[in-house]
Amino acid sequence: MKKILVLSTFFCLIVVPAMGQLTDTDLDKIRGIVHEIVKEEIKPIKVDIGTLKTDVVTLKTDGEVIKTEITNLKDTVKKDSDSNQKNFDRQNSIIIACIGIPLAIIAIGVTVWGLSAQKRYRREQILDKQIETLTQEIETLKQQRIFSR
Repeated sequence: MKKILVLSTFFCLIVVPAMGQLTDTDLDKIRGIVHEIVKEEIKPIKVDIGTLKTDVVTLKTDGEVIKTEITNLKDTVKKDSDSNQKNFDRQNSIIIACIGIPLAIIAIGVTVWGLSAQKRYRREQILDKQIETLTQEIETLKQQRIFSR
């Protein structure tokens, strides 16, 4: 019984640090990974901007056409940036859910297991006391039977 109590306490102590929130270093790592992904997605846009700059230099047409193309390119970059931010927010939510839900399930399971072990331990103590009193009563009855003969 003591083993069960010690093990339940041990498992509860293991779960306590795991129930913490993400630290700043964890968030920095996640931001770094997402930043690398965003860099990879922006490379084609940078190439498009570079080709646009060379086209602007070689293009000898009306200035309005170039301004319109640049405005369209800015709108495209803004839309891509917004979609990347939405993807980043969604990924953060998924990561938090994937970490938090299993930890919560484990914490609840360990707590229920510890409480049931404690109840069993109390029941066993009560039964041990009852067995001891019954044993003493049997011994006294045997003693009385021996004296009454």
